[in-house]
Formats: sequence, structure tokens, C-alpha cells
Amino acid sequence: MSEQSVPEWDLEAGLRELTALMLSTTDIEQSLRHIADTACRLLPGHPMAGVTLERGGQVMTVASSDAHASMIDEIQYSSGQGPCLECMRGAEPILVPDLTRETRWGTYSTTMLAHGVRSVYSHPLHADGTAIGALNLYATTVDGFDTQTRQAIQLTAEHTGVLLSAAINAARQAALTDQLRQALASRAVIDQALGMIMARDRCTAGKAFEILRTISSHRNLRLRDVAAEIVTAISGHPPALEDPHFA
Repeated sequence: MSEQSVPEWDLEAGLRELTALMLSTTDIEQSLRHIADTACRLLPGHPMAGVTLERGGQVMTVASSDAHASMIDEIQYSSGQGPCLECMRGAEPILVPDLTRETRWGTYSTTMLAHGVRSVYSHPLHADGTAIGALNLYATTVDGFDTQTRQAIQLTAEHTGVLLSAAINAARQAALTDQLRQALASRAVIDQALGMIMARDRCTAGKAFEILRTISSHRNLRLRDVAAEIVTAISGHPPALEDPHFA
């Protein structure tokens, strides 16, 4: 085993830490910070680590092992080129073993060398089959990422992808639940207004709904808003709603 190799027990311990964290917390940013810290602590040479994600078309560092890692991540974002961005665009790992010999990405190598970085490795982060970010490692030595180290980074990235997929799915479910809650709440207000219109005008449910819809159209307001006004005007109180709960 070379000096650069990752001790097997260190890797296993780190992955156990990540797995335990994913099972114990719903704080995605805390989890990503822990991933960056774990990578820095356990990998040979203790490289700086940053987690980059794309949000709404913007690329940003959401977690890092230290402020320096965040700062050198930003070098790529400002120029629009570098191994992290190329890794995300191509959904493939990018290895830069020696920045003194690297000629891609304009002045990137020169700038990184000035910050004490000698080698870089970026591995894509996948969520539901799509590359949505990258795990970036920065070493102060040439050839800072041998084959076994890159395998360890790959496993870390895969665990991170599981965490991100779970977070994204949870966010989607929460959004859907909120939409359903709002829809049911709107329906409840409309039903209250229809009942009051039927009682007041001695009309059918269909006629009451036509009255509600006409007012909504003429005033360019949502049915729910018109219904809430009618309930308040007739009863003297705003609509009483129960918050629907979803398992």
C-alpha cells in the first residue's frame, strides 16, 4: 500500500459516519458540511473539500471544509470555467494531477497555484440520475489523488447523491402536500360560501356556484377570495378552517 492509499478502516469508518448522518438528520446543509469535513479529515493529505450545487441556474458552494475551499471554488464561478464546472457539464469526474502542466481553462491553473493548490479532483454528484453538482477536492501536492483515493471519493459522492436525492424527493413531497392542503382549504371556503348563498337566495348549488363564478370573473379575483368575502359578509366572521393533515 502506498503512502497515498486510503486505509481501509478509515474509509469504512467515514462511510459509516455518512450513513448514520443521513439516517439521523433532515438538515441537508449540515449533512453536506459534514461530508466535506469527513472527506478532508479522512483522505490522504487532508485535501480541502467543497460541495457545489446548481440551484435555479446558478452554481454555488453550499458546503466546504474551510473558508479557503469556498474561496477557490469561487474562482471557477467567476470565470465560468474550471474542472468543477466541466465535471458538472459532462457528468464525469475531472482529474488534474499537476496544475503546473495544466493548460485548460485559461488562467485557472496560474490562479490556483498562487493559492497553494497543486492538484484537483472533481466528482459529479448525481440525484435521480442527473448531475446536479460536484464534490471538489484540492490538494497542496502534485498527484494528490491516486486510484484508491479517487475510489474513496467516488463512494463518498455516491453517498452524497443518495442524501441529495432524498432531500429533493422530500422537498417535492412537501410541495405537493402544501398544494393539496391549499386546494382542500380553498374547497372548504368555497363550500361554506355556496351553502350560505343557497340559504340566502333559496337556490340550488349549481346556481350558487354560478353566482360565485360571475363575481369572481367580474372582479378578477380567485374563487376562494370571493368565497371568503361572502362568508365574512354573511356570517360576520372570516371562514373557519381546519388544517388538513397528511401522513
